[in-house]
Amino acid sequence: MTPVKFGISFTKKTLNQANALVNLYQDGTVLVSTGGTEMGQGVNTRIRQIVADELGVDYGAVTIAPTSTDKNNNTSPTAASSGTDLNGAAALDACRRLLLRLSEFLAHHVFADLEKGLSADPASVRFEHSLVWDARRPQGRLTFAQAVCRAYIERVNLGERGFYATPGVDFNRETGKGHPFLYYTNGAAVSEVLIDRFTGEMRVTRVDLLMDLGRPINPSLDRGQVIGGFVQGLGWVTTEALRYNDAGALLSHSPTTYKIPNVGDIPEVFNVAMLENDNNEISLHRSKAMGEPPLLLGISVWAAVKDALRYANGGKSVQLSLPATGEEILMRLTAIEHGMSAPVIAENASK
Repeated sequence: MTPVKFGISFTKKTLNQANALVNLYQDGTVLVSTGGTEMGQGVNTRIRQIVADELGVDYGAVTIAPTSTDKNNNTSPTAASSGTDLNGAAALDACRRLLLRLSEFLAHHVFADLEKGLSADPASVRFEHSLVWDARRPQGRLTFAQAVCRAYIERVNLGERGFYATPGVDFNRETGKGHPFLYYTNGAAVSEVLIDRFTGEMRVTRVDLLMDLGRPINPSLDRGQVIGGFVQGLGWVTTEALRYNDAGALLSHSPTTYKIPNVGDIPEVFNVAMLENDNNEISLHRSKAMGEPPLLLGISVWAAVKDALRYANGGKSVQLSLPATGEEILMRLTAIEHGMSAPVIAENASK
């Protein structure tokens, strides 16, 4: 079993910032531009959800524009597991500015009823289910599109730029003091392996993962990220070895010589559970980033291999390189069988 406590933020303070552009259109649709790069991890899906929830419109009414620096300048990399945290928070800031402006307009020019003495109260304006109304008189409802059209007719600005800078990140590398991260994503993994003592072949027979992801924005995407991250870590610690010849040329340069995990390498029993935790108040919607943290849980597989070799060695610890490839495991088993040190076996094998 191995745990992980992974800090979420860029270690370079400058990169902990993002901006977003949100535009509203007369048909009730929304266009969002951020500096996030979608590479299959689902950042665009999460940002669409965040914007739709905040504006009270359907998910399908929100479109994410392709990332371009002509709309979002000086973007930070989509890295450090902070793509949703940074860009989602910037989009959220833009949405809240738009809602404040719309609420002011609607309260004073649409919902206020001078004859019945209903005063203008922006705080009473509600945006939900693609509808807009005054909470004190819910029968007088407009669609979101109608509300936007009314604002457009009266020349109200329907575009807004949002900005977010991660608070409290002030680590001083020279003194070693300060706060390097906004929060931490935690987890643990238990891995079980089975080794063929004649060939060095290793199979991962069972893995149990537990992750604290706060309150997930999209549980399905988060689960996919956790599983994918762990499998990537599994390959990192068991198969993905760089091999060079005597001239320094890379031999493991393609999928024919560089072994990455495939479906056959997935554990036979693979359990993934999320810890229910609403206490992460400092982050976006109380969620936690999950891109890189599960990657490091792959170390549990390497630790299981090392423990299995310790058992084969009569309870004595065995030095094990990383990745623990089949060749690496076989060399250690051979050393144990002949009572030789691992370096001697490795040297003989290379010759």
